[in-house]
Amino acid sequence: MDVSRPSDLLGQILERTRLRGRLYCRTVARAPWGLRFPPTAVATLHLVASGSGYLTQGREVIALGPGDVVLLPRGEGHAVADSPRSPKVPLEQWLADRGEEPTHLLGGTGAESRFLCGFFAFDEPGAHPVLRLLPSRVHLRGDSEAARAMSPTVALLEREHERAERGVSVVVSRLLDVLLVQVLRAWADAQPPGGAGWLGALGDRTLASALGWMHSEPGRDWSVDELARRSGTSRATLARRFAAEVGMAPHAYLTRLRMQEAAVQLRESDDGLAAIAARVGYDSEFAFNRAFRRLMGVPPGLYRRQARS
Repeated sequence: MDVSRPSDLLGQILERTRLRGRLYCRTVARAPWGLRFPPTAVATLHLVASGSGYLTQGREVIALGPGDVVLLPRGEGHAVADSPRSPKVPLEQWLADRGEEPTHLLGGTGAESRFLCGFFAFDEPGAHPVLRLLPSRVHLRGDSEAARAMSPTVALLEREHERAERGVSVVVSRLLDVLLVQVLRAWADAQPPGGAGWLGALGDRTLASALGWMHSEPGRDWSVDELARRSGTSRATLARRFAAEVGMAPHAYLTRLRMQEAAVQLRESDDGLAAIAARVGYDSEFAFNRAFRRLMGVPPGLYRRQARS
């Protein structure tokens, strides 16, 4: 990791955890229309290329307009329609009926809207370290500065999906990755101090430096004194600002980081638990097992078996 550029820590985390975007479909919808999305283990993204509609999430009904971007990081069940009262077709049924067509008409003969629907998946079971920071819904209005800044990316995404040329799946995936980073930036910038966790802390050069050092060597026994020295501040200042912005003490963050790194190694290597424990900073396999189970919900051996199945 290049600790000289701590602001790129978000990109490195997304790469390390293999969070990747995929596109469900490009939809031309004519009123009346509606789609119902079931609960899922992945984050869902809706882009309103043109027209309007409504998103229903639980008891909430949210009006959507041109250029709106909605990210649902928890994968909660929801519906999108031209009106809250319109019948909604289950997503699985609609995708099966659509076949191999890149664009599919939905609904009747009324006012037309165009939607792009995608999702984000990653290798590790459970909540992603980035997505768990977010609320149940991030909604950027089309007339906001943040959403307007995304319009070139959305236009490229729509064009690539419509043309379906060679390598389109890779291009679409990368453009969705770009959109996710833009959404995360916009959300973090809009939060009050301490409201965006470590994602917001990346905007603070001192905290970003401390986070960068921890991510560069998660197995090292970092003390707050050493992190403060390397970040150009005092121990007391770093401890106070870190807890306020990130929402936990540096040692607690380091433990979580170690378990995330251990999870990657459990999925990707055949190394024994003792070797992985030592690599992430534990002299005792027992202590590693206990810490992993506390944070990840299952023992490391069971985690490896579940991840590979």
